[in-house]
Amino acid sequence: MKSMTGFGRGEYQGKGFSLQVEVKSLNHRFMEIILRLPRRYHVLEERIRREIQARFNRGRFELQARLIGTPSETALLFVDRALAAQYLRTLRELKVEFGLSGEIEVRDLLRLKEIFTLAEAQPEIETLWQEFEPALTEALAALSEMRNQEGVYLKEVIFQHLKTLDELLLQIENIKEKHFEEARRRLEERIMSLLGDKGFDPIRLHQEAAILADRLDFTEELDRLKSHREHFAKAIEGTGPHGRKLDFLCQEMFREINTLANKAASAEISQLAVEVKAVIEKIREQVQNIE
Repeated sequence: MKSMTGFGRGEYQGKGFSLQVEVKSLNHRFMEIILRLPRRYHVLEERIRREIQARFNRGRFELQARLIGTPSETALLFVDRALAAQYLRTLRELKVEFGLSGEIEVRDLLRLKEIFTLAEAQPEIETLWQEFEPALTEALAALSEMRNQEGVYLKEVIFQHLKTLDELLLQIENIKEKHFEEARRRLEERIMSLLGDKGFDPIRLHQEAAILADRLDFTEELDRLKSHREHFAKAIEGTGPHGRKLDFLCQEMFREINTLANKAASAEISQLAVEVKAVIEKIREQVQNIE
């Protein structure tokens, strides 16, 4: 079982520069990836996304990369030859038109900065990946390890809550028969008080009270709740992502205890049902962090 929360950092040392990659993940219903990259590595965005998707199934991932120093690529000089030719032609025309002396020299063109552009050489994509991939792999491995460790902790916390849930359900199980008998007795007394001295067949009275009491029987709800609890425990021990399944089982357990509480005509059971709801809610809070 893995948590969806974690953090990892990786680094690559290049010639004249270092690259730091940090990745943190948070819980999310699906997968969301946010990348903050230096301009140098923008071309790698899709490949970085694929690497994250290959390792994880769910969560919000925020990756930030920092470039410290300057990679030592050779700068490239671009000359706008068409513009230079146009300048030369215009200068010659002006020289003739106005009778100017002197020769047109190279330094005259060097003053025209718009002819020359100095740009940083853009490395090949594979070269950039060779820089980025080691830092990314290190960061994702550290993130995965933290998510695994957090998952172990979450499992321990959830099993403690399940233990409390079992104790509460056992208490309900132990007093449910007493609850049913008390419900029948109260119904009989209520019917007798309404009839007064008119008299009534005691056998028929007991049958009617039993029918009404059956409507207060929450045995099925209790059994289904226990079944959901067992499926929940098995899912936690299983492999692979199952956070959504666990969340669904929490909802089902909550639905069953709600129905049980509505049927129970006992203050004692109603109080236990409130405690069961609180425990299920605590379990569900932890489940929200499971992948």
